[in-house]
Amino acid sequence: MTVRVLIVAPTMDVRWGGPPRVVAGSAVALARAGCQVEVVTTGDAGEIDVLRDAWPEMAELQIPIHVFPRGFPRMIGRSRELREFVKSNLDRFDLLHVHAVWETGLADAATIFREAGKPVLVSAHGMLVPGWLRRSRVKKWIARTFFGTGAMLNRADVMLYGTQEEADLCSALGLAGRAELMPNGVTPLDIADASAAREAVLEKFPVMRDWKRTVLYFSRVHHKKGLDLLVEAFARVYRDFPGAGLFIAALEQELDYEKRVRAQIAAVGDAPILFTTAMFGPSARIVFTVADIYSLPSYDEGFSVSLVEAASAGLPLLITNMCHMPEVADDGAGVVVPVTVDGLEEGLRRLLSLDDAALAEMGRRAAEITAARYTWENVAARLVAVYEAAVADKA
Repeated sequence: MTVRVLIVAPTMDVRWGGPPRVVAGSAVALARAGCQVEVVTTGDAGEIDVLRDAWPEMAELQIPIHVFPRGFPRMIGRSRELREFVKSNLDRFDLLHVHAVWETGLADAATIFREAGKPVLVSAHGMLVPGWLRRSRVKKWIARTFFGTGAMLNRADVMLYGTQEEADLCSALGLAGRAELMPNGVTPLDIADASAAREAVLEKFPVMRDWKRTVLYFSRVHHKKGLDLLVEAFARVYRDFPGAGLFIAALEQELDYEKRVRAQIAAVGDAPILFTTAMFGPSARIVFTVADIYSLPSYDEGFSVSLVEAASAGLPLLITNMCHMPEVADDGAGVVVPVTVDGLEEGLRRLLSLDDAALAEMGRRAAEITAARYTWENVAARLVAVYEAAVADKA
């Protein structure tokens, strides 16, 4: 059975972090598995070509990305043109796969498919866990009550969660759709000349040439990522580990939070901490070539793309228990700590105290985890099975 899939996402902007990378990675893997795939999303008029050009693998496989302008008010994410496209092309697709939750355009597309008796699947991307729901609670209530988000969630045929922990946290919502576990895949780091890539990063940030051990943070500037905790923890330990540095290669998002973290770094004084928002998009993954340890100090995660990318690159991992990847500790791929400064401090001390051979062994085990569980080929096979079951249920 060739499944014809329409994927709808609020944005394909690389600066939005993991969800666009998941959409692109899954679309490519599904197309290679024999599915017909198209993506619809929103964007400003001046960025349409930029959004399409950001995903060359999709272009190579001729996977269409339809970009439609956002309507007013922009914050609710509604697009009349997107809605009309979905209506006009409904017969060309067997099902709708929604990535993310809160934008009204997603709910509009889901309504059209649902009223036509076609399956709707929703990948929550961690956006329904309690910590996320508490943020902007009134806006989310308005979206669920008045803009169709509630109907989309309550009537979805399948809800897709990245981990069992995310599924358990969302179970209290009582959603009717069948819950399925669907991890994100990882696109292997494909760098022909790792030494040249490393040199390119060091040329851009020469201060790092003096570092003997580099701890990397590579994720969004968002309060839920806990970057401020990592900065404080590193400030406590760096004097005990001469030559250690913290490289923050962040995707700009919450400007007020970024301002606070930068002020925090400035207050530390002479700590070797480098903060940049100039590295983003798929090409930015060359930052893994300068790292010795990867850290994600999140307060909550659905399924972190940057985390599995770092593991795939063979980096030892320092993460919090709210990243929901206990296998990191269980399989000896790194250290899992509580979401506290004290926990991160302890984790940094443990990892920075190891010799190169021990760190390399952790990195090898991290790479083994992703190779065994999180390839896009494996994820696509699981997705196709879920798609086929959803279509059969509607037959």
